[in-house]
Amino acid sequence: MKNSEQKIEKRILQNGLTVLVRPTHQIPKVSCQLWYNVGSKDEKLNEKGIAHLIEHMIFKGTDELSESDINLITTKLSGYTNAFTSYDYTGYLFDFPSSNWQEALKIMADCMQNAKFDQEHLNSEVKAVIQELKMYKDNYVQSLIESMISTIFPDHPYHYPIIGFKHDLWELKREKLVNFYKKHYVPNNATLIVVGDVNSEEVFQQAERYFGQIPEKPDYKKEDFFHSNDIAATSVTMYRDVQQPSILFAFKVPGARTKLEYALEVISWILGVGKSSRLYKKLVDELQLATEVETFLEDLFDHGLLFIYVQPKQLQDFNRIIYVIQKELADLAQNGPSKEEVEKAAKQCQVNFYSLLENNQKQAYFIGKTFLALGEENYLFDYFNFTVDELHNKIPDIVNAYLRPSMMHTGIILPLEAQDKPLWQMLQKESDELDQKILSNIQRETPVQEGKYVKTIELKKGGEFDFPKPTRFTLSNGLNVLYYHNPNIPKIDVALELKAKHYYDPENLLGLNAFMNAMLLEGTKKHSGSELAEAIESEGISIRVAPGYIGLSTLENDFKKGLNFLHEIVTESTFEESAVEKVRTQIEAELKNYWDEPTQFSNQLAREKIYVGHPYSKAARGTFESVAKIRQADLIDCYKANITPQDTTIAIVGDLSNYDVRKVLEEQLGSWTGPKVSSLTFPTLQQPKPEIINYPMQRDQIVLCYAGLSINRENPDFDKVLLFDQVFGGGVLGSMSSRLFQLREQSGLFYTINGSLLHHSDEQPGMVMVKTIVSLDRLQEAEKAIEHTIDTAANYLEDFELEEAKNALTHSLIDNFAANKSIASAFLFLQRYKLADDYFDNRRSMLDKISKEDVLSASKKLLDSKKMVKIRVGRV
Repeated sequence: MKNSEQKIEKRILQNGLTVLVRPTHQIPKVSCQLWYNVGSKDEKLNEKGIAHLIEHMIFKGTDELSESDINLITTKLSGYTNAFTSYDYTGYLFDFPSSNWQEALKIMADCMQNAKFDQEHLNSEVKAVIQELKMYKDNYVQSLIESMISTIFPDHPYHYPIIGFKHDLWELKREKLVNFYKKHYVPNNATLIVVGDVNSEEVFQQAERYFGQIPEKPDYKKEDFFHSNDIAATSVTMYRDVQQPSILFAFKVPGARTKLEYALEVISWILGVGKSSRLYKKLVDELQLATEVETFLEDLFDHGLLFIYVQPKQLQDFNRIIYVIQKELADLAQNGPSKEEVEKAAKQCQVNFYSLLENNQKQAYFIGKTFLALGEENYLFDYFNFTVDELHNKIPDIVNAYLRPSMMHTGIILPLEAQDKPLWQMLQKESDELDQKILSNIQRETPVQEGKYVKTIELKKGGEFDFPKPTRFTLSNGLNVLYYHNPNIPKIDVALELKAKHYYDPENLLGLNAFMNAMLLEGTKKHSGSELAEAIESEGISIRVAPGYIGLSTLENDFKKGLNFLHEIVTESTFEESAVEKVRTQIEAELKNYWDEPTQFSNQLAREKIYVGHPYSKAARGTFESVAKIRQADLIDCYKANITPQDTTIAIVGDLSNYDVRKVLEEQLGSWTGPKVSSLTFPTLQQPKPEIINYPMQRDQIVLCYAGLSINRENPDFDKVLLFDQVFGGGVLGSMSSRLFQLREQSGLFYTINGSLLHHSDEQPGMVMVKTIVSLDRLQEAEKAIEHTIDTAANYLEDFELEEAKNALTHSLIDNFAANKSIASAFLFLQRYKLADDYFDNRRSMLDKISKEDVLSASKKLLDSKKMVKIRVGRV
């Protein structure tokens, strides 16, 4: 039976807990998720932010679990844990190897009734949540969305932000948290979802074992919330220190409970998803009023929102953009979509559905969300609840009812005027001073508790996983081929890796390869750019391009069509002058966006210091100056030199049962020819000089980054350092028991911190990098703490930490074989580093040869804050 044909099994325990199970056996992993039908909309006026804060505090211990136990248990079992809070729901998830998945149920059941909410733990966590609030405040598009939701729903709890307000968080005490928790965290208000390599009956038995004795709350009742619909349009304008303005239009649409999500998703595709969508063709291609258009749904339970995001070329075109959008909506309401538009959108939705079925965690999330909204466990398979004909007839009614000009809400992010910057700084300073005053009185006195229950956990070893092996051959034109038949779903993914990457760009034409790759989808000898987008997207095919990479996804029966399009773009791209100028404008807008995001461009600042005189210092997107210099002839020369089958590998994974792969590839790609690409000579890198780089920007928080020189993959120390990377920064599983995360737990200095000793290590040395986001008032304290952690982290390593690191690396390899795309990437990895096909099978035995002393010795060479560049981006 194929993956997509399996249904979801349901059982309700006597105490009202609903258990939903979907067995999948692609890989030996399981996602366990516990959903509570309570979110921020259930908070009272003096409780704002409490649902989200409880989500954080649930992980902080019970009578049996210490404050650190959940993180330590997750690490010990090579798992992953997280939680999420919405307006409508709260959820907790554990992804574990199938040999140990039951441990998730023990923890979840304990946390359902025995969370302690220790005031000391609350003191440090409130600080971290306030840092999280500041982090979201610096995400301007997300902040605008939240502000628009608040304005659109003045009389509904959606009016209030999920994370709450600072003044409410300051005042939240243990008693309020306990009361809210006791009221809502009951089994008859919860749903357990288990997706993965399990037996359904065993799941039901284990659920009964761990949850069955928890008493229900018979009188528990959900409150209904009123919202007065109106013919009204609101507007929100935010002024921020950005180069690229952004516009959002929003329409209130029926919520998830109405089962119209699929129809709304189809409308979203027709309007603004993909290059062949109506608004993209009008605003970007034909009129060139915008550089980017995208539509998306905020599918809340009670009421939904359909957003249209527009990146304008110039703000004076604002009214013209509105006119075009409203004209297209009027046409859609009056005349309806074409049958072809509906079929195209439906096919794209189908491809997305098959991708969902490749991911246990995403499936469990979808099942949990739709079950809480609808009470239907199999809605995953009933999602496509309208035929093409029904959609064709229904869409005009939906558009006419909800996407009306008189009900179009507007949000804009505008650049901060020079005369307003001093005011912004003054307001921010006042906010910082108040934070410092209040939070200085909220102190944690006790150290982070050591693990307790984790010491009783017995690690069960799973069976051997038979890693997929590629079939290999070489086409007559020199193209290296690796493929694997995966009949799990009727979809095929293709990944093409070329030799020339962005660092092949000439020094005076940075961004050339990225520019050239973007042009591959802008027209060929057979199709104009708009015709090509229409032809590709009508088949449900997606093609992704980046310097040195082309990705293709297609339904199984459209494989030949997909390869035909691939051949067309690698052999017949035309680089029309008008398209060149359009793409240049888009790249310039991308550059503005990039340099508006400190968490992104701080990496480039680091590369420029670590890779002085080395090709890796080159900016992949280029610079404003270099992009302006690139001409049509440069693009064509780059295309002819670099888009070649020589030294190129194609990896193909999916349902290939109906294809003779060698024959099909020879027919579709065999005529593609091209030259050899010269190899670059990389200079030997020198240890960078320690320095402090301050990059001034008007932001709520400071992005703080430390960067130093690391080693390459072929270095004898690589695996030794890779093991310590799990301990230091969380590594491949994002462990929350890492040295850096423990610093976060103790201090509450920051909401997020990440680090790696091998950032982007490949054929050339990578970087040692630590990055966080911190308030200006706590910057010095954070720097001191981080530098101390960097300098002392490799002073010790416990035996169990080394064993857990080896387990984490071993188990993480399996994740690479859950989905077609990741399997293709794994095969390309083998080819790139000339590794044997049984490399993954032998990985554990390689790691077992490494001693604790080896790990510490290798890691100490790299962890020295005095040999690192310190980068601060923000009000510095």
